[in-house]
Amino acid sequence: MIEATETRFDPITFSVIMSRFHSIANEMTLALERSAWTSILALCRDYSCAVYDAENRQLAMEDALPIHTTSLGLVLAEISRTFEGEVHDGDVFICNDPYRFNTHVGDVVTAAPVFVDGVHRFWSVTKGHQMDIGAFVPSSVTAAARNVFQEGLTIPPVKLFDAGVERKDITDLYLSNLRYRELLHGDLMAQLGSIEKGKQRLVELCGEYGTQEVMRYTEEIINYADRRMSEEIRNMPDGVYFGEGWIDSDGVDVEDIPIRVKVTIEDDQIEVDFSESGAQAQGGVNGSFATSTAAGAAPFMYYIDPDIPHNQGAIDHIRVVLKEGTICFAKYPASTSAATIVPSDMMSDSINKALSQALPDRVLGGTARCANVPQFSGESGHDGEPWGVMMFNNTGASGAAADADGWPLFESNAAFGGLKAQSVEQLEMLYPLIVDQLEVETDSVGHGRHIGGPGVRMAIRTSNGEMECITFGDGAQNPPHGVAGGMQGSGGGQYVENLQTGHRRFFSASGQVRVRPAERHVGVSTGGGGNGDPKEREIERVRRNVRDGWIARETARRVYGVVLGDERDPIVDEAATAQLRASMPARDASVVEPLVPSASTWLAEQMSDGDTYLLNPVE
Repeated sequence: MIEATETRFDPITFSVIMSRFHSIANEMTLALERSAWTSILALCRDYSCAVYDAENRQLAMEDALPIHTTSLGLVLAEISRTFEGEVHDGDVFICNDPYRFNTHVGDVVTAAPVFVDGVHRFWSVTKGHQMDIGAFVPSSVTAAARNVFQEGLTIPPVKLFDAGVERKDITDLYLSNLRYRELLHGDLMAQLGSIEKGKQRLVELCGEYGTQEVMRYTEEIINYADRRMSEEIRNMPDGVYFGEGWIDSDGVDVEDIPIRVKVTIEDDQIEVDFSESGAQAQGGVNGSFATSTAAGAAPFMYYIDPDIPHNQGAIDHIRVVLKEGTICFAKYPASTSAATIVPSDMMSDSINKALSQALPDRVLGGTARCANVPQFSGESGHDGEPWGVMMFNNTGASGAAADADGWPLFESNAAFGGLKAQSVEQLEMLYPLIVDQLEVETDSVGHGRHIGGPGVRMAIRTSNGEMECITFGDGAQNPPHGVAGGMQGSGGGQYVENLQTGHRRFFSASGQVRVRPAERHVGVSTGGGGNGDPKEREIERVRRNVRDGWIARETARRVYGVVLGDERDPIVDEAATAQLRASMPARDASVVEPLVPSASTWLAEQMSDGDTYLLNPVE
């Protein structure tokens, strides 16, 4: 064991211990991925693993989702308050209650205190999005839920293991309320295995360096992030900045709900105030305190130098102000079923809008807000067994940065690219599904000097009877915004198509529909918002985008001023391009578009005679 007696901090030891915390979180992450039973965890990675100290302060997370970890300390603090004086070695706690500082009922927290030499030193924590939590419909995210009781089983902080002994009555109570019992039991065991691995490695770390030395460096790791974050914020221009965006609907019948933010930067502190946002929703698209706190803080984690640790020392510089009764902080017992994405994604995008002039080199264009993330379910034809899958194969894209194009398959601000798409082969092997189409959607991008990532078109049907499709999200009616003269994304949309008649039932970003035999679900996800004037985009990039099907040839001429030949691998007409670009007016770099709600034209452009449109359907 390495003993240390000096009060100063050795930079090598500091770096090694900080890296070890991240290595432990990464090992927890891989352990969960490789042992989970459902595709939403094992293949799509809709979970987060983290290490906290005994004071509920975040020390490390690796490859985690911002909406989970930026506020995970809140639910740990609630567990600590609930069991004050009763936290013992060998305990494991479980909680999913959004009114006890969890994100939403679909996210189940499992947390184990880590004792070293009889003293509680750390927490090993996982949060996993469950495929089912016992809601009135087969989904753990539904905009149709009118209150928290319709969302499924709500679990306050309880002990799943008490001093190393499993509370089998609690485990049975949990599983008895869920569809897919065997699969979800496997996922629960995977989460428990992950936190056990974290405990093991944390105890080993203390044994190697000495507990007191590890705790001394732990405090310095938090202080280091605090100092770095202070410097970073002081380099941002002080001021008060405003942003506004709109949520497509409340999950029932109210549309274009405003999200308003006031961001105040002063010295090394940031206040993010959502108090003036619209009233809480009738349906399940309300924010919980935890999701909205995370949504308000997360954008600043990617504004800063990526070398700064995303631990409590950085997070504590951001104060998020919420008003109860608004869509950002609903009053009990309102449903917060979709809280991790609606309204939290637009909350983050509103911050990006607010700071587009103050931090133009750091702010992204608008991002896809989890539209076209269907959860399909049904019964197996040969034995009647239920099946279900939530997938991220045709999610939308991120917005462009000042110096880079956006990412495809970004999914949402909540995940920030941290989720995975299943392969078509896996989908068709594991579930009675047939994928007819999965490809980039031309002209879905937000145009600009740098373009938003492209959206995707996916057509899918069942090979066995009918299936239920529940979708959730936002950003179809109110598309991702463009910044610095960049243009908005397409918005995209979805419909159920009858393959015999050609009739299509279009519906909003959230809905519950049945896909019957001879029908298929088609989702077209939006591209991200653009950044900068399109006519400043490199001509060769435009040419390649046309070649690859991201941008149409006519769009290249009309929007980018690039004239191309008819070849499959097009050739630029340089003289015509130079002349056309010289005649095009510059776009106003101060404009963030769209300026009004319901700005997407995608639906109007797609619908034909005989097609119908349904707002938040429940079929």
